[in-house]
Order: sequence, then structure tokens, then C-alpha cells
Amino acid sequence: MSYNSIVMSVKFQAVRGTHDLLPDQTAHFQQLEARARALFGQFGFHEIRTPTFEALELFHRSLGETTDIVEKEMYVFEDRGGRKLALRPEGTAGVVRAFIEHHLAQTNPVCKLFYIGPMFRAERPQAGRYREFWQIGAEYFGNPYPEADAELLLMVQTLYRALGLTDVQFKLNSLGDATCRPVYRRALTDYLEAEKPGLCEDCVRRMAKNPFRILDCKIDGPRLKNLPTIDSFWCGDCRIHFKAVTSLLEKAGGQYVFTPRLVRGLDYYTRTVFEVSTSSLGAQDPPSSASKEEGLASKQERSQGALAAGGRYDTLVKQIGGPDVPALGFALGSERTLDALKAAKTQPAASRGVLVFVAAQGEETVPAAFQLLQELRSNPQLGERHISVEGGFFQKKLGAQLTLADRLDARYCVIMGQDELEKGEITFRSLKESTQTRIPRQKLISHLLDVIPAEAGIQP
Repeated sequence: MSYNSIVMSVKFQAVRGTHDLLPDQTAHFQQLEARARALFGQFGFHEIRTPTFEALELFHRSLGETTDIVEKEMYVFEDRGGRKLALRPEGTAGVVRAFIEHHLAQTNPVCKLFYIGPMFRAERPQAGRYREFWQIGAEYFGNPYPEADAELLLMVQTLYRALGLTDVQFKLNSLGDATCRPVYRRALTDYLEAEKPGLCEDCVRRMAKNPFRILDCKIDGPRLKNLPTIDSFWCGDCRIHFKAVTSLLEKAGGQYVFTPRLVRGLDYYTRTVFEVSTSSLGAQDPPSSASKEEGLASKQERSQGALAAGGRYDTLVKQIGGPDVPALGFALGSERTLDALKAAKTQPAASRGVLVFVAAQGEETVPAAFQLLQELRSNPQLGERHISVEGGFFQKKLGAQLTLADRLDARYCVIMGQDELEKGEITFRSLKESTQTRIPRQKLISHLLDVIPAEAGIQP
């Protein structure tokens, strides 16, 4: 068998862990992104777009050497110049790098940025989780005060409320700072030393480098019943900060569940951390009033319903090489959020607006029909109404063109025949009502605007 024969016999499919977004799915993504963009604008955030790959060392320095992402999940490669690069596994590191590189701290003392784009992690594919996936995120630089934490949390809650997803839980915790976290680390390490014989290999290795990661372990997390919690070790400043955040949330009508064992999978977080989850996609952690045995859910259980997460990272900018600027942020998974909306039956039906089909009858009418097709497509008023125009199948018989219009779910059909051409008219047919009328050609635009109200098109 020849090489060409082998190639022709291969059935190509999307690489495992990736997925195609077909037009109806893309419409849902656009609706989600439009809602997010509008809300971010209300809160004073501006869009930034960073490269999909960065220097490998950036992620080593920002995420931490012992995180699952760095140890197991990054797509790492070497370019022709011998530089070690990685596809971005999350958005914060690249945004912080851009913030430093372009000296935004000097021009924007308070800088609010958001991003939308694909991320890449070589983790085990499962429902709603892919190796190439989309995130919507926001980063807030320059505000160390609890008002910023509360503002970010309320923005996320407002977004999910606007999407119509009510079955959402906002888990909240504080990881302390450089003053109190080392004290908690010693207490945690002392506890884990007694449990060391029963720990998995990853947890034994992480005990020396980052014992906090053990709280997030899928294997050991559920069985470690009496782990000390960080809220018993908060210093005075961290306790005051967290109390202020929760007080602001409560006064503004925000919701949260204090979850003292909540940690994040990335090393750069300080103080406030949060996670948004829903039971629509799987198990949720029980509230903090539950027993310790009930309250310590595994990472796997939490991840089933996780939609978004974030928190404060006051030391990351300086850690990467920038000025000492406090910051916080969050990211949501687009696929996970849309899956939750679908499961909760609140996802709006995908819409492509109103479709108008242009048909021609007779070879001599083709030039005029084609000119009409382009005239409709280039009209800004129709574009603002999300009216799309299809046609260009003029060589087919009229009946075949009408059949195609019906299959494309066109609402109206504009027909140009020999008689219409000679009289300067067109036949305007409603395919849904099976009615038609003759109108002057020059009045077609105004007629379309009359019969298709503004609210008929896609609304962001």
C-alpha cells in the first residue's frame, strides 16, 4: 500500500482532550462572553490579550514547583532558538508579566484588566474538562484593601446571577500572609509527620516543599480527619482583613460559605481565596457547620462542580520581578459554566438572528440578484438588527432554492424574476406564514426594517 493510500485511509479526529465548537455552541460562548464584557465594563475593567505561550520559567516562578500544573500538566516545548516555552495553563501569570513589562503600575496606579481565551493543561479528560479549554478572567492591581476583595467577589456573583444560574455556592477562606502562614505550616507539618507512613508518594514529597498542597490531595485529603485549619492561626491583620471582606459582602447582599479547608492549586495566593461551585455538575462541599468528617471533601469531589476560582496574590508581581504591587483576580471555566447553565435548563437557546434568503429565477436575473444580495449584506441598519442574508445559488431552479432556504431556517425570501426585474420590483415571501407580496425594489430595506423589529435579532 502506498503512502498516499495510507494517508487517505486515516480518519482524522480532534486530538483527545480537545473539542470543536460548532456554530450553535459558539453562539452560547458569544452570549456568555458578551455578558462578561458588559459587566466588566460596569466595574471598570479593560480587556488585555496576551500570547498563548510564555517562557517556561514564568510559570515555574509564579505557579510553584510543586503544583500539579507544573509537575504534570503543562505543555512544554523548545523552539528553534532553543528557548524553553510552555502553552499557558492559566491566565494570571501572563497578565502579570504584561503588567510588569509595559510598566502599567506607573501609568495606571489602579489597573483593572480582563481576558478571554484558551488555556492548555495535559490533565485527564473528563466531562466538561478539556486539555484545551476556555477561560474568562479578571485581574485587579493596586488595591490592598478588603473593599477590592469584596468588589471582585460581588462582580463574580453578579455575573452568575445575570446568567440565571441560581444553584451556586461561593466558598470563601483566607490563606493568611507571611506572618501567620509559617506558623500554620509548622502546625500542619507536625500533624502530617504523625500521618506520614500512610501518605501517598506525592504527599510525602510535598511535605518538605509545600504541605498546603496535601490538603488538596485526591487520595489523602478525605482520610485526614483532624487536620488543623488556618483560621486558628490567622494573625491580627489577616483576621481583620477577612472580617472586613465578609462584612462588606453581607452588607451588599453577597453570599458566601466560610470553608476553612479551602486551598487553591496555585502557590501565589495570599489571604482571600474563593471558589464558585454548583451541584448541577456534581458534589458540593457541605457547609462549614458540618462535622470535620463531612467537611473534608476531596479535590476530586470539589472539582466536579467547580465553575470559577480566584483570590488575592499580593506578592506575585514582586516575585516575578516587578514592583511591590498588591493584586487579586479570578477565572471561570467557559465550558463548565455553559454546562452548568445547560444542566440547570437556564441556557438561552442559541440564535443566529433573522435570516433573509435571496433567490433568482432565470439566468438573465442573476447579475441583479447578486447585486441585491451584496446590497443587503452591506447595509449597516440590517447588520445592527442582526439580520443575516444568504443566497448565491442562482443556478438552481427556484424550487430548489426555496427548499434550501427552508432548510437553512430562513424567515423571509426575496425573489428576483424576469417580470420583477423589468418592473423594478421584488417578490417578498414569508416562509413561516406562506404569504408573499410584490414591493418596489427601492423599498426593500425599509420593508425589512418594518417586518423585523430590533428585538428579533441576537441580544448580547
